Amino acid sequence: MTDHAIVTGAGTGLGRAMALKLSAAGCHVIGVGRRVEPLESLEDEAPGAVTTVSADVGLPEGRQAVADAVPADGQLRYLIHNAGVLEPVGPLSDVSLKDWHYSQAINVEAPLFLTQLLLPRLIGGRVLHISSGAAHRSIPGWGAYCTSKAALHMLYMVLRDELAEHGVAVGSLRPGVVDTPMQALIREQPEDRFPAVERFRELKSSGALHDPDAVAGFAVHLLTEVDAERFVEEEWEYDQHRR
Repeated sequence: MTDHAIVTGAGTGLGRAMALKLSAAGCHVIGVGRRVEPLESLEDEAPGAVTTVSADVGLPEGRQAVADAVPADGQLRYLIHNAGVLEPVGPLSDVSLKDWHYSQAINVEAPLFLTQLLLPRLIGGRVLHISSGAAHRSIPGWGAYCTSKAALHMLYMVLRDELAEHGVAVGSLRPGVVDTPMQALIREQPEDRFPAVERFRELKSSGALHDPDAVAGFAVHLLTEVDAERFVEEEWEYDQHRR
């Protein structure tokens, strides 16, 4: 029986690396993203092992497209909620309702309602939330992101407790500061919108960013090798457990 895995935000960065690691581990991976070109490149890198879906998981029709792409055969073993947006960047006093809704739709609603939609196929499987340190502290200029990641953390804890009786293990991982396109976006922010921007520029220039392949390897280790009780009991931090 084929094990299937879904990775959202799979076109670039950490999502791409996790999709390739899972495919190398023997899973058929469904990589989800909004842009077609990176997804086609991902398929080319792992022909036959990765198929892709161009969809916006922040929209109901996008989530349905993902669900429709899961083959009828085999087990949906892993669901990784990696898709996320940093924007809008700037003081909460300036944020528009439209931009706030966009952030929450991608970062909070998508993980909840995609899990809900796929739940009948996930019995016996695992769900992994890609979290952030921003879920646990205030970062001026990142109000929407911090709030959405805090909500994602609570989703992890509630779903973990509610879905355990259904045989679905829900875990969460803080990957740390990873060298991804989101980090490039962070470094482009003006200081008046994001006061801590210089720290992130220094992390890049000093070579302190984590390698996406290394973090992806740790995520796949959690999904495939760690027993279910340990997988769910606390939010994992790559910085504390990297090998």
